[in-house]
Amino acid sequence: MTAPIFTQLEDRIPLVCHEHVAVLYRGAPGVYRFSSFLAEGLLRGDLCHYLAPRALHEGMLARLRGQADDPQRYLRSGALRLCEGPRDVPALVEVTQQLFVEAERVRAPAVRWLEEGIWPEPVGFPMPDFFEFHALLNYQVKHYASAALCQYDLDQFEPRYLFSAIAVHRHLILGDTLVRDSPFYIPAEKFIPLSPQDRERDLVSLYREVGLSVDRLLEALAAYGRLHSAT
Repeated sequence: MTAPIFTQLEDRIPLVCHEHVAVLYRGAPGVYRFSSFLAEGLLRGDLCHYLAPRALHEGMLARLRGQADDPQRYLRSGALRLCEGPRDVPALVEVTQQLFVEAERVRAPAVRWLEEGIWPEPVGFPMPDFFEFHALLNYQVKHYASAALCQYDLDQFEPRYLFSAIAVHRHLILGDTLVRDSPFYIPAEKFIPLSPQDRERDLVSLYREVGLSVDRLLEALAAYGRLHSAT
């Protein structure tokens, strides 16, 4: 690793500066698992952005109250931003660019992005555009000291969406395993021109090899991560 360690998630998962990571989990207990990622950032003076359905905002605030003093203070100052997601790509790009512009203006030490990947459906955001945006987010986080965690609840994602989520994130967190430099990551310049079928081809092949089981697919990825880490 050439980039400095940005933080240690739960004191054991190292996150490097400028990384864009997909967190794959199952069920409600995982929704707020990494609230401490934002809490730590608020205490350090970082600009923190939480992108999730509005129904999850209060739950996040409740957890931050126990970790970072009064979150309302950070909301008023703009250090904490809650967003339910815009309806189209230009608006999403504008929100993202303004976040980093504001961080530079106020000289925030870093930007922290925590996203719950189920937000597009409630606002009607098209899923193909959602994943193309995330392909480009890999470049956005390189422009400022930052890290992005994008969470995906496996109980609410169709396998075809899961495949795209894996493809556009260079790194993955599966349970307690960090998969750095996923073999299925596709850089934006390659991902965006591909057809949906080509974007998913290798992952679909692996999915078939593991008996069309999402759990076995993720275990295969986790095993790769453990092996890669050990070597």
